[in-house]
Amino acid sequence: MKKSLLFPLSILAAFAALSLFLWLNDYAPLAVFQTIFSNSWQTASGQLSMLTKASLLILTGLAVAIPYRAGLFNIGGEGQMLMGGLAAVLAGIYTPTLFGKAALLFSLAAGLAGGIAWAVISAYLKTRHQIHEVISTIMLNFIALQIANECALNFFSAGEGTSRTPMIPDNARLPVLFAFRSADTTWGIVLAVLVALGLAWLLYKTWLGYRLRAVGSNPVASAYAGISPGTAHAWAMGLGGACAGLAGAIQTCGIDHTYYARFSSGFGFDGIAVAFLGMNEPWAMIPAALVIATLRASDRALQLDLGIPKDMVMVLEGMIIICVAIFMRRKAHD
Repeated sequence: MKKSLLFPLSILAAFAALSLFLWLNDYAPLAVFQTIFSNSWQTASGQLSMLTKASLLILTGLAVAIPYRAGLFNIGGEGQMLMGGLAAVLAGIYTPTLFGKAALLFSLAAGLAGGIAWAVISAYLKTRHQIHEVISTIMLNFIALQIANECALNFFSAGEGTSRTPMIPDNARLPVLFAFRSADTTWGIVLAVLVALGLAWLLYKTWLGYRLRAVGSNPVASAYAGISPGTAHAWAMGLGGACAGLAGAIQTCGIDHTYYARFSSGFGFDGIAVAFLGMNEPWAMIPAALVIATLRASDRALQLDLGIPKDMVMVLEGMIIICVAIFMRRKAHD
């Protein structure tokens, strides 16, 4: 079976499995799928909401996929996104007059730096102290959440009784790409797509990408060939952290224009689903993110229109990932 067919076949298999599940629970599958489609693709506001969510999911998916190709499981995208968003908003608030029209670029760069700094901690612990990255990234997620909350509630609060920082000025905000009534989406979606395509090129067309893939395939053989697994791991985690940090910067500079306590809403964890749905291929993060964003854009409509719990979206996500895993396993044995 061709790898290019895995994605659509796994999606079809997942929808077939969910249809059976819905039917057994006395829900009409066609009505559910119609509600999902109509509230995401058939209205302008739904499309804009979906694109906004997809811009973040593409990047958090890349935060998992790139380290995975180097043999690492980065589940710290949530913490890296939090640190990236915090760095971006602080740069936007406290240095707008210093950089003028370049304030947005500086804020985005600060977001990248924040995500990288938080991610390479795990790479260092892995390389120097043999601490598994799953353990360190989980712990760092909790630490990042507490730091973010303290900053939003106390150190950089907009005022007593608020749970956010001051608003960033206009010159540090991402411009709107499309707008319809009260809904809009920014240039963040374009930026996310370019990053995904750029990392796909890097992974398969550069010496760095070759080294990352070599270490991910066989770190022992790579070491004998002169490729340092520790260096590759640092690069992979750094690139993953940069993507998550950029997602945080897009959230603060393009969506919220401030930094709320617990602002990320789980996008860092949703990136794990996106990465595995896209089979950890950078370019495939784009359609995978659109699938998850389509589901997330319609979860409230399912509850309000059909009386179906919003958690049903999570069930569909899980079924899709399971089907992808089955198809990938079959491909590995072909």
